[in-house]
Amino acid sequence: MKIKISLMKATRNTQFPSHCFYADDLMVYCKGKMSNLEALKDLFTRYANCSGQIINLRKFSIFYGGITPNRLHDIVNLLSFSIGSIPFTYLGAPIFKGKPKPIYFKGIADKIKLKLASWKASLLSVAGRVQLVKSAVQGMLVHTISIYSWPTSLLREIEKWIRNFIWSGDIQKRKMVTVAWKKVCSDLDEGGLGTKSLICLNEATNLKLCWDLLHSKEQWAIIIRSRTLRGAYCIHHHILSSIWNGIKQEFNTIKENTTWLLGNGEKIQFWSDSWCGEPILQILNLTHDQIQEYPQCLSSYIQNYQWSIPDNLHQTFPQLRMLVSQITIPVRQREDELIWRHNNYGTLTMKDAFEFKKQHFPKKKWAKLIWSKDFPPSKSLMVWRLMMNNFPTDENLIERGCNIPSMCSLCCKHTENSFHLFFECPYSINISCWFASILNTFIFNPWMIFGHYVKEHGIHNVKQSSLLL
Repeated sequence: MKIKISLMKATRNTQFPSHCFYADDLMVYCKGKMSNLEALKDLFTRYANCSGQIINLRKFSIFYGGITPNRLHDIVNLLSFSIGSIPFTYLGAPIFKGKPKPIYFKGIADKIKLKLASWKASLLSVAGRVQLVKSAVQGMLVHTISIYSWPTSLLREIEKWIRNFIWSGDIQKRKMVTVAWKKVCSDLDEGGLGTKSLICLNEATNLKLCWDLLHSKEQWAIIIRSRTLRGAYCIHHHILSSIWNGIKQEFNTIKENTTWLLGNGEKIQFWSDSWCGEPILQILNLTHDQIQEYPQCLSSYIQNYQWSIPDNLHQTFPQLRMLVSQITIPVRQREDELIWRHNNYGTLTMKDAFEFKKQHFPKKKWAKLIWSKDFPPSKSLMVWRLMMNNFPTDENLIERGCNIPSMCSLCCKHTENSFHLFFECPYSINISCWFASILNTFIFNPWMIFGHYVKEHGIHNVKQSSLLL
């Protein structure tokens, strides 16, 4: 069953799709000519007669642009569809025109806020809240954040809800903490809690989408490439696109962190692209004006699978032939391939993009010891808070401006700080020894264990040692 309709215009070298299928959803794109619409109506009628499935007119909508009210009225009368308006939600993602704005993602943000507020946080430990955030909240963003570049202001607001939820159990209640959020969002072996920074995740998805745009052979990528790329460069003027705004921010990042694997040379810029190490412009310290009169495409310097550098070019740049001779021209005909420099397999995955974008911290020796499957997460988190000096002891509160007297509530003989509570207080030491006697085992003096690290790093300040361990 075939029908002919006039397609919407894309660019000179590409064709706009006529439809998009996803499961039982169908989106049709066409010009608003009456002949097109009559053909569509006839198709729906014939399909209903053959399959016995009748079109539900209440679920069909018309989204239009660039037509007069009279023409829109005629279309509605012909198809009996309702009139839709942009923005709208399709398959869980907002559809809109132009640059992403917070209002377009407010519905998803409100769902996250409702999810955090509805959880019985008072019944959960901090470790339980962290696990819920990692498994549920961040998963609610992945679908749309992999398509659009979310506004940073909205992501900061969501991160504030998450941060308040983890530490206080209430998204509106801020609690004094001593560990920076960027540190909390680092990996477990780097002294963090393994959560993901939403801003970093947003940048990583933009980088991956830019990579897909340059490599994908799907129709969406072909259309956007034809509109935004001019050879090896991207446009600088504004176009009405909801995803290009995020992609163009990462275009230079892709260019600086990739290299070309030589094929037929048709995609590579001979002077400005990285295909023989650094770009030739940089190696020879040239300007664009100096090479403007010479061919730019690399394939212009290849003949019969051999390098062909003109004599006049060799006289002007004597090092050029030696530079290009280091690269072997493949005998088999193949396309040039863009390679990601920072892994062994050359392609950029979402995991690689996130690793590239996230902030890295030094590895902690103690991380593998406390984050073990043998320990309950709540106990591991307690030790983590000790190592990060995160407990709300009198010492930490005084350092943050609270004017309070300090005394250990267990022994009433010493000021309260994390080191004293766990390693010096006689009450804590007696409990450790009592517990060891029940297990019929011997426990080392905690001071000796902790003192080993202090001696190893040459540090006597408790707070510094807890941060460095």
